Amino acid sequence: MYANAHYLATVVNLLFTNHCTRREQIRIAAEAAFASAVVLILFVWGGDAILNFFDISIPAFQIAGGFIFFLYALQMLQLLPTGMKTSAQEEEESLSRENVALVPIATPLLAGPGAITAVLVWRHSYTGGSYSWLIILATVLVCCTIFLTFSFGTYIRKTLGLSGIKVLSRIMGLLLAVLAVQFMVNGFVGIVSG
Repeated sequence: MYANAHYLATVVNLLFTNHCTRREQIRIAAEAAFASAVVLILFVWGGDAILNFFDISIPAFQIAGGFIFFLYALQMLQLLPTGMKTSAQEEEESLSRENVALVPIATPLLAGPGAITAVLVWRHSYTGGSYSWLIILATVLVCCTIFLTFSFGTYIRKTLGLSGIKVLSRIMGLLLAVLAVQFMVNGFVGIVSG
């Protein structure tokens, strides 16, 4: 989930908060991390109802989510061009400092299709109430890590430099590609065996 969310969101965060004060950067980081945690936790608790309402099977969701993960991975490996798919109205609205924490950082970048797929698939991979709490705990920990990354983004950029960030992004992209393929394999196995 972290590999999926952090790269593009961190770049967007640095872009939109470059001219903000340190206090504003921390506020934006906190709002984005909190909002994405709330969205993902809602999907952990209510995702089954959404899937049932639209009559979507977990294997189908795994295949679609794996495909989305794989596209993100290719972008992180710089094998596909990056870019957010947004309308002109969304782009104009996101330029406002008050809205940047929620749109585009929290959603769709942090709590977007890939992260939602991850929490739903992991929720179904492990049955039982205690596993839901573990997924929620993992989600909160990831969002706390994202908060710290965003809060210290300027320092991280200065420390690692552009080359260091590119190397880390490619390593995370490779890991995400493997995770994506595993999601798709699990989905196809679920369809064939089900």
